Amino acid sequence: MDVTITVRVCDICKDRDKPATRYSLTPDGDETVTRDLCNEDAAPVLAVFDLTPEGAPESVPSEDKPPAQRKAPAAKAEKKAPARTTSRRRGKTPVRTLEEIEAAKKAAQS
Repeated sequence: MDVTITVRVCDICKDRDKPATRYSLTPDGDETVTRDLCNEDAAPVLAVFDLTPEGAPESVPSEDKPPAQRKAPAAKAEKKAPARTTSRRRGKTPVRTLEEIEAAKKAAQS
């Protein structure tokens, strides 16, 4: 027993989850152009003919009210590090004078 399943997919977005409808347009004197389109991708084509896709919500006239404005987030007080009274040395690097370094070099050569 052979089973064949045919799935129509939108030619533009290729989304298998959206139902697609086959549309054919025939310009004067030209060949017919056929496309499978989902409601979202067919909307511009249908708008030319003042149609809405089946299953698409009708556009509800909106009130003449400006869009909501977002408020900018309040500036947060920056946390500053406390001022350092003394600088500390990090790690265990020994502090030497130039004379001590030169003396260590001479001692290493002997």
